[in-house]
Amino acid sequence: MGIEELIEGETYDVRLSARNPKGEGIGRIDDVVVFVRNAKARIGKTHKVRITKLYRTFAYAELAEPFDNSKYFIGNGGLLI
Repeated sequence: MGIEELIEGETYDVRLSARNPKGEGIGRIDDVVVFVRNAKARIGKTHKVRITKLYRTFAYAELAEPFDNSKYFIGNGGLLI
């Protein structure tokens, strides 16, 4: 799947494998790099994301799953309840 086959507003499953200095999660949909806003504490897991903006070689997305406000993740992967 290339960037031509992605559609803005559609949801896809993305495994977040890293984060950038801005705190965005980084994953891939086949060959396309996807930056996911507000996902820095969810690295290492697969999430449903909604594509918000497509560029020639990468895409921006946001989490499509509801965020559970009763739980907070901290930087080392721990969970605060």
